[in-house]
Amino acid sequence: MTAQEIEQYFQYHNSNAKLIGIGLEQLKYQIKKHYLVKNKSGDYIYLLDDSNPEKIKTRQVEKVLSRMYSGIQVSWAEESIKRLLYERNLLTDIQRTYLIRKSALDQRWHAALKLVFCIAYEIVPTTDETCQSVDVNDERGNLGDELVDQYFELRGLISNYLSPNFSIRNKVQHGEWEFAFKAPHSEEFSLDITNKINRENIITTTSRYNLVNAFYQLLVDLGRFKSNAFALDSMMTPFEYFYPKYMRKIKGEILKINNPNLNTYIVEMLGKAARGDVHKLSQT
Repeated sequence: MTAQEIEQYFQYHNSNAKLIGIGLEQLKYQIKKHYLVKNKSGDYIYLLDDSNPEKIKTRQVEKVLSRMYSGIQVSWAEESIKRLLYERNLLTDIQRTYLIRKSALDQRWHAALKLVFCIAYEIVPTTDETCQSVDVNDERGNLGDELVDQYFELRGLISNYLSPNFSIRNKVQHGEWEFAFKAPHSEEFSLDITNKINRENIITTTSRYNLVNAFYQLLVDLGRFKSNAFALDSMMTPFEYFYPKYMRKIKGEILKINNPNLNTYIVEMLGKAARGDVHKLSQT
């Protein structure tokens, strides 16, 4: 591809990602607005007893919105990795084709990390442009333990926090919104997958979105910039310089994914709304 074609394709995927981002913001807004619904008596429905029919019905609508939010978030993650393929001065045509042909989304993220890492630290073999023969662990003598450990830390985060999200999206897109079944043919009910899907909510989905954002920028910093071109520290690359900051952000989002206390989230939101109601009344 020519430089102009690569730029054009980047803009195509960037436009797709932006439009999906608007959809995500709108769904997030609708979910948050849904938590503030009141009944005819003026009571917040989410503060009613769980057995209340109004609350049960409202919870069903919340589940619908949350499933849509979760599904679109992974669509955004998929479009983001496609956009990465056309970042300026990053991949060759052979490397780009190799990643495009990775059918599974988690495989594409893993392969992108390895390939970009190899490009950044100039360990791409002349006879293996896609780095399939490279064992990063064998590069400790060349790169040092710290960089190699960071690479494997990132691989682990993709496996533990991005890949499960991709598989959940597959279930959601196949209509398994309430009860999930085992892959590949959905012939057998799975309590484990069902529980995982039912743990997803506005907190986990928002944090997964933030995770993908952080990973994307991290990969761009890793692959596109060289140490002697980085103004903040000529001895480091942006990836190395910002790695602690990225990891604080990533681990903060992981904490939310692991402990998504939705009830606390809703109660705090309703408390803020109630205080706003009181303030408005005091102004009349």
